Amino acid sequence: MHGCIMLGINLNATVEFVIHHYRSRRYRAECLITIDKEILRLRAQGLTEEDDVVLWKGKGDVFRPYFDTHQTWNAIRVQKPKVQWYKGLWFSGSTPKYSVMSWIAVHNRLATGDRMLQWNSQANAQCILCSSAVESRDHLFFSCAFTEIIWRNLTRKLLGQNYSHLWSQVLVLLSTNTVSGVQRFLLRYVFQLSVHTIWLERNGRRHSTVQRPPSLLIKFIDKQTRNRISSLQGRGGTSFKNARMVWFSSRD
Repeated sequence: MHGCIMLGINLNATVEFVIHHYRSRRYRAECLITIDKEILRLRAQGLTEEDDVVLWKGKGDVFRPYFDTHQTWNAIRVQKPKVQWYKGLWFSGSTPKYSVMSWIAVHNRLATGDRMLQWNSQANAQCILCSSAVESRDHLFFSCAFTEIIWRNLTRKLLGQNYSHLWSQVLVLLSTNTVSGVQRFLLRYVFQLSVHTIWLERNGRRHSTVQRPPSLLIKFIDKQTRNRISSLQGRGGTSFKNARMVWFSSRD
């Protein structure tokens, strides 16, 4: 809107109207100077009697008559190198709300106790689940005595000798081929579901008196995982064919 005012162009003006009636001015802003030059160029070129054609800007600044989601997305964002952990968060068969929660956790943007201290030095930063340490992202997932019970019960057999409860090492396990195939999917899915479930339990304890022991949270995560396996297998295909058997064999 501000640009239209500076250029003296009505927001609803057509290209034809602008070409014929626009009055050139002197601008300081580079973007306005560029628009001014383009309008004058089109005026000198002259308008065609042909119908307008919608073109979409794609890779290499090439304009095409069709819309491409991938190319448009890359055109409107700043592209950066892929992070090492992306495969552990964005994978086939994941549940979006769990993936997003895990993505927030990876960026350390959950309102954990250590971060609340940065906003308010009087805030209670103690972990409400174990009451023995300052609550941080790395502590909550899964160095806390409470949450480590959950994580160990769910993943010890899946990971075998590669088992770890340390956040940094868990991210490596999720993003590499330490475990393969269906086991890797189950590990990633259980990780995201655990992060989501533990965070909800943490919030519930901070804002109400409802408290669930690790055994109930384990049971809930186990049931949700089985339900997800069933829904994926119901789609057909062979990617998750053995998921139920592998998951059952990993449970105590």
